Amino acid sequence: MEKYVYSKANDFGGKINIKRLQDSIYKNNSITVAPSRIDTDGDVVDIWMKDVLPSGQITFLNSTISSHDGSPNQVLPEVVEITNKTTQDNRLLVAVEKSDGGSADFYTHRWNDKTTWYQKSIRVEDEVATDTGDSLTHDLSNQYLIDTYHGKLTRENGLLDSLGNPYRISASINGSGITEQDPHYGVGGDYTANYPSGQITLLSLPPSGATVSVTYHYATTSEFEIKPSPGKNLSIEVVDVQFSEDIELKDSIVFSVYGNVEDFAPSLMLPPPSGYSLPSGTPIQLQSFEYKTMDDYYAAAIRSFVAYPPLGGNGWRGQSKSIYTLNWDYRRTICLCSTKGMSMVLKLLHDEPFNGTYTSATFYCGSEDE
Repeated sequence: MEKYVYSKANDFGGKINIKRLQDSIYKNNSITVAPSRIDTDGDVVDIWMKDVLPSGQITFLNSTISSHDGSPNQVLPEVVEITNKTTQDNRLLVAVEKSDGGSADFYTHRWNDKTTWYQKSIRVEDEVATDTGDSLTHDLSNQYLIDTYHGKLTRENGLLDSLGNPYRISASINGSGITEQDPHYGVGGDYTANYPSGQITLLSLPPSGATVSVTYHYATTSEFEIKPSPGKNLSIEVVDVQFSEDIELKDSIVFSVYGNVEDFAPSLMLPPPSGYSLPSGTPIQLQSFEYKTMDDYYAAAIRSFVAYPPLGGNGWRGQSKSIYTLNWDYRRTICLCSTKGMSMVLKLLHDEPFNGTYTSATFYCGSEDE
């Protein structure tokens, strides 16, 4: 691989969308070497190509960078139009028709793997890791580092926290950046990471007394929130939940819908004894569904699909167990309205991950202007 270094401020105008940039480089027919990954650390943007660019192609790479605007990815498949209706108890309903609108699909983290619980994770910058005594293995103060490098999360390359930081860990020795081993090769690089234990292992001895610093996110809660963009209605129309054949349920999954108190229960804004003096903008729970047992999933799902057999080989890219998919194809979609502060929150009730190889959920949604 070959690294090409740029400045986020000077070359990208302070805005970068890693997934879109990587796609743009890949789709540039004038660049014959594919990108491997893109790392950011402060102002530094490292673009790793799978090989040295042939003579003259750096110009095409620079051109792609200069035209990059950092805007979010837009996905425009066939989608659904929503028409708002209200029940007697003020719950939103929608009717569905085909339209030219947009979509916003959501892929949850893995309910069996805390290293994927990224949404509520906490970022730690440049923590000095503790040498365990052999100068190679270094401990961090937190466990369950968020892993967006080994294919555990769908579309993981483009995931950013609320401040626009990628979830990828980055490390340095005495202030100079070092490279995590690429899982594609399984060799090379400067270090490997044990994400569950929060440990960094250098692949060669550093200078005596060297300081190893790491920036990372670590998991806190299993909460996964689905909410519309400002000015949008988000209609949740179809949901798939996937379970590997060896899954062992260890907790309940709770699906809750929230909205602003002033829109759904203004009486709660009154002082006691009539209300609770809740301020405007306070989210209140409107609906909640708890799935305690496998029977609950079976009872609620509209259909299931024939199990996917193990596919893809035994490496990190493959799936070693059969996967069963349960499907919720809502006859009346759940509509989340941004101006009413609505969202859906999924979580494990006790934050205890399932045992087994794999479990996740996919929400297929339509997104329309309010």
